[in-house]
Amino acid sequence: MAQPKFELKSADKFFDKGDYYNAIVNYEIYLGIRKPVVSFTPYGQKKIYPTAKADSTAVADNIIATSPLVTDHIAYNMAESYRNQNHYLRAEKCYARLLQNPAPSYPLARYWYGVCLRSNNKFDEATTQFKTFIAENQADNARVEMGNKELATLSYIKNQLGSESQKQFSLKKLRGNIDQAEGAYAPVFIKDTLIFTSARIVDTVNKYSRTNMHVNHLFANTISTDDSISGKATMLRFPSKLSINEATAAFTPDNSKLFFSRSTTSDDKLSIALYVSKKESDGKWGEPTKLDDRINKAGYNAIQPSVSQDGKYLLFASNRDGGVGGYDIWAAPLDNSGTVGEPFNLKSINTKEDEEAPFYHVASKMLVFASKGYDGMGGFDIYASAGEITTLQSPVNLGYPVNSPKDDIYFFSTSSDSLLKKAYISSDRASDCCLEIFALNKTYQAKKYKQSIIGYIKDCSTGNPIAGANIEGAKRKKQGAKITTDDKGYFKIKSSKGVTGLAVSKEGYITANQPVPTHKKELTEDVVDTINICLNPTPVEVTKSVEQVKDSINISEKPLIVYFDFDKSIVKKEGVTVLNEVVSILKKYPTISLTLDINGYTDAKGTEEYNLKLGQSRAEACKAYIVSQGIDAGRMLLKSYGKATPAAPNVSADNTDNPEGRVLNRRVEIKINASTKK
Repeated sequence: MAQPKFELKSADKFFDKGDYYNAIVNYEIYLGIRKPVVSFTPYGQKKIYPTAKADSTAVADNIIATSPLVTDHIAYNMAESYRNQNHYLRAEKCYARLLQNPAPSYPLARYWYGVCLRSNNKFDEATTQFKTFIAENQADNARVEMGNKELATLSYIKNQLGSESQKQFSLKKLRGNIDQAEGAYAPVFIKDTLIFTSARIVDTVNKYSRTNMHVNHLFANTISTDDSISGKATMLRFPSKLSINEATAAFTPDNSKLFFSRSTTSDDKLSIALYVSKKESDGKWGEPTKLDDRINKAGYNAIQPSVSQDGKYLLFASNRDGGVGGYDIWAAPLDNSGTVGEPFNLKSINTKEDEEAPFYHVASKMLVFASKGYDGMGGFDIYASAGEITTLQSPVNLGYPVNSPKDDIYFFSTSSDSLLKKAYISSDRASDCCLEIFALNKTYQAKKYKQSIIGYIKDCSTGNPIAGANIEGAKRKKQGAKITTDDKGYFKIKSSKGVTGLAVSKEGYITANQPVPTHKKELTEDVVDTINICLNPTPVEVTKSVEQVKDSINISEKPLIVYFDFDKSIVKKEGVTVLNEVVSILKKYPTISLTLDINGYTDAKGTEEYNLKLGQSRAEACKAYIVSQGIDAGRMLLKSYGKATPAAPNVSADNTDNPEGRVLNRRVEIKINASTKK
């Protein structure tokens, strides 16, 4: 019985230190879930136990659910250990066992049970647990807020999983000769070499340590363009060859310096600091040196270094004082020699929760990082913040499938232009326990550059702009839409791709056919082509004098009249007929200067001020129609008389209302004036 008691004691000790992996090993040995890898007989001979069988997961789950050895204390410690090792499936079983007999001493057990359910894609069950957790903690605002945040997370997950944007992405776990069963994360690329971190057991460790244990180390593999791995992973070694946790590599742009994190334990306290190694003349890495206390501040951890692609900054995460809360993203300037300057906190993106694993993509000017402090899909999500390092905008969640209901972290892009075109992330979405490396590719739609035309139409003889000229040959989005010149002779064709020529016509002018520039090569920017066209007037015989013209068009003191409805300034169908007659006359005699006096009138209803405005509106309506038919607006003179000078009495002889008279007063009078053109 001494050995099981020893294993339980060791498990509790590891748990209290935060060494969750070794806590799990000892709890599982104590419960009989696993056998020790190596044990010793009284005669000094090693006894090797066989590896676990394929059904070990079912066996373990059954032991956790039914074994009398699983006390509340053990169930909780195991649940916490599994969860902190990202083994959400096993953690879920332990929390479920604990909640069979809810214990007041573990008030957050239900909350973390819901987190595990959510991480295991059991969204409806997770929703039930979070609602129960909120109901049980109504007196604790902080816990209610925690529960509500998780409910918002579940809602966000469902929205993301149903999003059409995911069709733009492909996501696949790295394949080939790369073993990710014991975890692989923090990918960094140097051409066709992948450098990553893994806690796998390797034979070389045993040469420098007493036990062949799980220790984080940096590894390198060759990777092809289709994201397949070839060759056996090699460990990045330093001269001291210590068996010590080393993780998350970062290289300067010239690959002459390697930054990484190294953890040590002293008096049962874990400490993580950043180190740098220089490449020697023989191509090997020199003995690492610890960065000074500007980066590795005493009493705090510095983790996850990353060098911006332009080599200007060393980015890292730290829980040092002066931050916003938890682990924050910090940046320290690098000079040309790779010397690190004074760090500063990126407060515009940090929250009271943890922000980790920064990566800056220079081409898109995006800082990518992982966070637990913003709305997301749960656990660590990956976010991007646009701008320079010193002027970052509010972060944006990169959404599904970049993120998942589990942890997504350690982003790296190899693309020289678009952030997500050729990228890699670490995620435990496809694993029971460990982070694995995934290749992420987004298909970007090629930008379509616009080709448009602007032009000016003028009279060839006078140089004056021609209003109302018709432009044919361009595509029209709306059926029946026309492209015509404005008062200044200006027109625009918004989309001219495929247009090879234009036909420009105007009453009284000879139609002009104008070729337009064509662009055979693919456009690399928006192009606006400007063309100037002049129209020659149609030749006519000047056979009539002004007086003859006056007689032929019956110009007299009697004007043409357009009538309006009460209190309206909309030209009616009958009025359009009158205005068309005016337009026809103006177009028929281009050699005679014909101008218009357009005067607006009203009946006597309403104030004088109101009726002056109404009369003006009626005159403007007639002018607008005439201009739309290609007549120069400069040929018209407008005036409003309001209710003055009525054409008929507004009241009868007995001083009663005269509707028939008021109908005749609601009018616009148009007089045509003729003179010889100079």
